[in-house]
Amino acid sequence: MTQTTETRELTAEADDAESARAAVKEQVPDGFELLEVHNAMPRGGRVIATAVIRESATQHIEADGADYPAARDALRAKVPEGQRLLSIVVDD
Repeated sequence: MTQTTETRELTAEADDAESARAAVKEQVPDGFELLEVHNAMPRGGRVIATAVIRESATQHIEADGADYPAARDALRAKVPEGQRLLSIVVDD
């Protein structure tokens, strides 16, 4: 199973950190996961929250090999650019 490694950023501004964090979390679209949120308070007193999100969809890929190491290596070779390998399942 693979998942994208590409991330996006969202920002929100509010009078306090809690409100800024809540506002940025509300912007996370369906099908995305929130990876992290950072707060910053530039001069002027408003708090800016920046969130990093990633698409949560996964993709199944398959590969064969003579034994587990060969199958694992074949599977890793099939991971598309910009994707990460989440798990390997062995079917007997």
